[in-house]
Amino acid sequence: MSPEQTILNGDNVPKEQVQRPEPAEPKLAPPGAGLPFIEWAIAKYILVPQRLKTVTFAAAVTEFSAESAAITALVKPLNETQMSSRRLIPRLRGLEDSSRFWSVAMTLQHLVIVNNRVRGVIIGLTHGKTSMPAASTADVKPPVNIDCAGVLTEFEQTNRDFLDTVSRVDFEKFPRAAFAHPWFGELTARQWVQFLPLHQQIHKKQIEAIINLM
Repeated sequence: MSPEQTILNGDNVPKEQVQRPEPAEPKLAPPGAGLPFIEWAIAKYILVPQRLKTVTFAAAVTEFSAESAAITALVKPLNETQMSSRRLIPRLRGLEDSSRFWSVAMTLQHLVIVNNRVRGVIIGLTHGKTSMPAASTADVKPPVNIDCAGVLTEFEQTNRDFLDTVSRVDFEKFPRAAFAHPWFGELTARQWVQFLPLHQQIHKKQIEAIINLM
């Protein structure tokens, strides 16, 4: 086979050279539009309460670590072009329509934002503080332009910070203090820990879907 045929067929060509171009900006629902009603209702009244009853605190901490490590393993082999290229993925359960056209870097930045905010909520609740600014999904959307070289390091650091905080704060001091999730209502500090691995898992699936479309 000639060199020209090899290039045309994509054989032995580095992935970044044959990567699909970024699609045109799609028309999606605005940030903060939420989930479809039936999906939201099932999650709010069945799935999330069931998780809070069946997943122990210790198991949630272990799950958070595992999901974080899995995300890191997915992202580490990617180059800057792959990190920054947006892909329009099918909507996943638990994912807003406005989040379907993200890059891997944008998804990591979203996790950095959310994990830091949840960490702040846990610190506040374990000190009896409940009058914090209301949470909004629209407020935690990432910008399009991300520092691809540093976002994975930042993600790994926020995970370490979260786990360090969870190991240090006193969850028994104000056990009933709660702060509202924008979709699922009031959660105590312990319940925020139980919930967060589920958020990591949804966005791990998002990263997998983005990579599959490269």
